[in-house]
Amino acid sequence: MRVGIMGLREGHIQGMLAAVMQAPGVELVGVVEPDVEICQRVLDGRKVRRFPTLGDMIATARPELILEGLKHNDKLELVEKAAAAGIHLLLDKPLCSNEEQWLRMKKAVDTSGIKISMWFTARNHKPFIALRERILAGELGDLVSFVSTHPHRLRAEPPWWYMDPTIYAGTFHDLAGHGVDMIRWLSGAEYTGVHAVASTKKRYHEHPTLTEHVQASFTLSDGAGAVLTADWLTPPTSPYWADTRFIVMGSKGSAHLRSYAQDHVLVFSDSRGSTELPLDTVLPEASAIEMIAALESGRELFVSTEDVFSVAKACLAAEKSVRDGGSFIHI
Repeated sequence: MRVGIMGLREGHIQGMLAAVMQAPGVELVGVVEPDVEICQRVLDGRKVRRFPTLGDMIATARPELILEGLKHNDKLELVEKAAAAGIHLLLDKPLCSNEEQWLRMKKAVDTSGIKISMWFTARNHKPFIALRERILAGELGDLVSFVSTHPHRLRAEPPWWYMDPTIYAGTFHDLAGHGVDMIRWLSGAEYTGVHAVASTKKRYHEHPTLTEHVQASFTLSDGAGAVLTADWLTPPTSPYWADTRFIVMGSKGSAHLRSYAQDHVLVFSDSRGSTELPLDTVLPEASAIEMIAALESGRELFVSTEDVFSVAKACLAAEKSVRDGGSFIHI
């Protein structure tokens, strides 16, 4: 598969690139990145042709898949031009900055039939895989509620555009997108509504436009509820960039999960009592190798286009609720 790259400076593009290059038959045919030094460092000696614009790379290199490492508001042009050229996309989260961009992207993708996947790495992480196995086996019964926390450590010099609400998608959309995806993945339910509030400034007074903490409460199509938090309050001295906690309550049991800082899952159920789950299961379909194979064969992607747009829609609704002072938003 012929693979191009749009941007090397933002997000998780280095991990995305490394993972995709493990797939057999992948050829890196082009990159759009004006910074030569970043190209040399990230591409790690690979000889890849640089192009001045996305249009030039599409016309000359003819990629079949493009990986993205752009600022949040720059993704719209990529999606629309890739869709027009019939090129699939692997994007970093979040999808977009606002509702207008979401609508334009959705129209472009629906019209073209291209597939978009997203770098939702929590689906590859063993604690969540182990928990999902127990949920699918019915050990927790009917799922009733979810609590998902997403604390993050802010860099000493964060990107300037994090402070610009016309560019940055928002603290909740940026940090809690993984949790929003995970709840859909674990429950099989869709989000139907949300109200969300932001805390007053407590720490980063030098960044008055950066929201430090958001708490969102969602309703789900199966009658369950979910509370998710996202914040930039992890101390700079912390050895961990994130320390996710996840609690699931069901009619026959509950689960308590910790991920990234330390990996651990504890399940309490009517059938087994208290059990610490082994974290040894992997999902082959979650790998970049399987993603490339699915694109080549026309199979549905592990993180599907529908997943990508559904998660973004829920996150955008939460961000809108924050701007509206906590009003309930139907999804």
